[in-house]
Amino acid sequence: MLELRSSPQCHPAYRRVAIEMHRLSGEQAGHKAVAEAMTHLTTEEPELERLAAERRAEAKRGSQ
Repeated sequence: MLELRSSPQCHPAYRRVAIEMHRLSGEQAGHKAVAEAMTHLTTEEPELERLAAERRAEAKRGSQ
């Protein structure tokens, strides 16, 4: 769930929650190894990547 909801395509609010959950789980002694194993987790600050992707798609449709 954390890897899916932290992806750049996900809503920024969901990304913030997923990133915080990952950070907190890494602080727990029993969960640190699990948090470290999540290599595909995107921890960059959530922005509106989805909006940029939609704008590129719209521009591409307009040029056809």
